[in-house]
Amino acid sequence: MSMDYKKKILTQLVNWYENSPAYVRGEPPPRRRIMRLYDNGKTDFSIYDIENHIARKDINQAVLDMAEAGLVGYEWMRGQRDHIIAGVWLCFDKIDHIYALLKRTPKDSVAEEAAAALERLRDSSAEQWVADWAFETLQEIRKKRSIGNALPSDASERDDLLKALSRLGGETETLERVFSIRCFGDSKRFERTVKSRLIRIIKKHLAVEENCTDEAALRLAGLSRYPEQFEFSGAIMIKLPRGDIDYSALPYGGALTNEDVNIGSLSIAPSIKRIFSIENKANYTEYIRKEKPVDELVLFHGGQYSPAKRLFLQKIVAAMPENCSFSHWGDIDFGGFSMLVRLRREIFPNVRPYLMGKSELIKYAGLCAKFDKRYADKLSALLQQPELADCAECIEYMLENNIRLEQEAMLV
Repeated sequence: MSMDYKKKILTQLVNWYENSPAYVRGEPPPRRRIMRLYDNGKTDFSIYDIENHIARKDINQAVLDMAEAGLVGYEWMRGQRDHIIAGVWLCFDKIDHIYALLKRTPKDSVAEEAAAALERLRDSSAEQWVADWAFETLQEIRKKRSIGNALPSDASERDDLLKALSRLGGETETLERVFSIRCFGDSKRFERTVKSRLIRIIKKHLAVEENCTDEAALRLAGLSRYPEQFEFSGAIMIKLPRGDIDYSALPYGGALTNEDVNIGSLSIAPSIKRIFSIENKANYTEYIRKEKPVDELVLFHGGQYSPAKRLFLQKIVAAMPENCSFSHWGDIDFGGFSMLVRLRREIFPNVRPYLMGKSELIKYAGLCAKFDKRYADKLSALLQQPELADCAECIEYMLENNIRLEQEAMLV
């Protein structure tokens, strides 16, 4: 029992030290931090009960033994010498011995080991957002000399997370359980130890929509529970090993899975004059039901596209007929313009915005929403994107009037 008390006292004292400003500076505290065992009814060590004779004597003996070994200092309560200990503190010249006694790795050693792993990830990742996250996390850990909440405290879970991040990348989508087997040789380990934390990282460092779902976040990183489907309406044909499929006869559209796109060859009828992507499902559905002309190919864009959908869009552009244009209709907000940037940068440089201008903000002023300063700062940063030079007037009007517009409002 005495050894249990020693470990509990030392653990609490070391915890205090590792959470102190002195620890961050890499030096002993300028003043000793005293853990009160008893001070007029107050205590920092609740199991030190002066009314419990056996517990009090055992804890007293544990403190005396540690003091004799030079691990701690202590003081008796005034007038209660050899009876009640008032306080105890660490002796920092024995800190290495204390860590060894506790079988505990110093927090700065854990941090430095994690930092080295993050450096390797930063330098080797094929995904820029993963490298950026690794660099940011590395800086935070080095500054605090602690992994804090930036990484899992459990070493095994920490290794799993970094290993999973290092395996992300590529044009094709991977099913979660297949990814888990490739990473860990276990189909369920990804979900147990990595998935929830990875989703939080993706939402912070990759997603731009405020209400990005967990499923959508994983798709951005190329992972999915089920194969992704791409919806469209128009004269597309796909050649597959088992035969050709012509979608032009479907007036309200059809869909392809990412796996079909990977093995098939897409072609678009020469009669198509415009490819038109629409962000929101309600607007997409209404448009193909009521407005779509026969010489258009309309794509349901959804939110920020995944690597698999990027490949689908690239194949669409590769099959574009001569003299065919490409338009995009999205929300008049940060997410909508961010999607336009990606489309112009990664898919087709001449994508035209549709109903995404100042005139729409004026027309639907009563249906616009307000935004806060944090959102305004993100929106302002878009003005620095060269791909949005033609949208600057609209974005500036949004900032001046503190408004944004979701495209569903136009259905009203």
